[in-house]
Amino acid sequence: MNLVEALAGGVGPRTAGSDAAVRAADTVAAAFRELGLEPRFQEFDLVGYEADEPELEVEGEHWPAGPCMYAHAFDGEGTVKKIGESKAPVGEGMLPNFAVVGADGREVARLLTSPFSTGAIPFMSAHVHITTPPTAFVSRSDSERLQDGMRVHLKVGGRFLPGRRERNVIAELPGRSDERVLVSAHYDSVWHGPGAIDNASGVEGVRRVGEALAGRDLTRTVQLVAFAAEEIKLTGSRWYVDEAKLRGELDRIAGVVNLDCIARGDKLNVLASPDAMLGRAVEAARGLGLLDRYELDTGPATGGVDSHWFADAGVPAVTILHFPYDEYHLPADGPALVDETLMDDAVRLALELVESQLAHPIGR
Repeated sequence: MNLVEALAGGVGPRTAGSDAAVRAADTVAAAFRELGLEPRFQEFDLVGYEADEPELEVEGEHWPAGPCMYAHAFDGEGTVKKIGESKAPVGEGMLPNFAVVGADGREVARLLTSPFSTGAIPFMSAHVHITTPPTAFVSRSDSERLQDGMRVHLKVGGRFLPGRRERNVIAELPGRSDERVLVSAHYDSVWHGPGAIDNASGVEGVRRVGEALAGRDLTRTVQLVAFAAEEIKLTGSRWYVDEAKLRGELDRIAGVVNLDCIARGDKLNVLASPDAMLGRAVEAARGLGLLDRYELDTGPATGGVDSHWFADAGVPAVTILHFPYDEYHLPADGPALVDETLMDDAVRLALELVESQLAHPIGR
């Protein structure tokens, strides 16, 4: 089974807590069974969110806008006011942030600049779910057109869906020790996004690593993990780490190799912590000849990737990406975008790092 086709083409958009996410988890489990493994589900409750498409008019002109997940509702008018700038997560630029100010002088809504992609994408704000104000995202090019005092009409809406359940999908390749190395990726996608690159490609990469290791005599256990709900602030991986802490299992995790957006992108990104893990990952990429083919960006394993919670807890972790790419979080993120060479190279690097961590783990 090719999980890019099965998830992005077969299941399609699969937001956290949706029926499609249920089908996606079952699809990943079926792919793990094809490797001769016995997958299980790690379940957790969450409040889902079903976003409406925002409506934005600026000086009477319709502008495209992306929804902000978990934004509270708003339907009204006001004037634009720039309230600050945030550092762009990729590159050296800054992203302007705007408020919509009502007639009484209060800030009634937010217009934020899409941090990635060429369009107005669905994303999360910097606020936690329960405090997210009425917010929509505009493209970088449109944010450059916004000026203080412009009249806007904004309609933002969505439904909070308590009582939803999500599932991390877990399968193990048993080793001689119960100490384990994780190979992970998230399987959910964004609103209206098929998510072929983000992140069916990563889950397919996990499957391929598992296929390469199946049947081998392993010094430590390898655990394949497909995380749910990454697109809502890394919720599935956070649940996994929190549960490991509560159950006294965190010390048994020798390392994490996480795959995200591995089949399209301008640069090879290696995000690793601690520094010794980053050094090992860069040298592995060099040994595979990847630095001759790709421009390399490096950084810590924290931020908007599922390795974050592991690195934050002191577990050696690395995320491999090819990034950025123009179709990120857009409906155009379909299977036709996949570059098999990029995916194969990311999988080769992941396998090299898993094997090195099995044989000689980087310490905490």
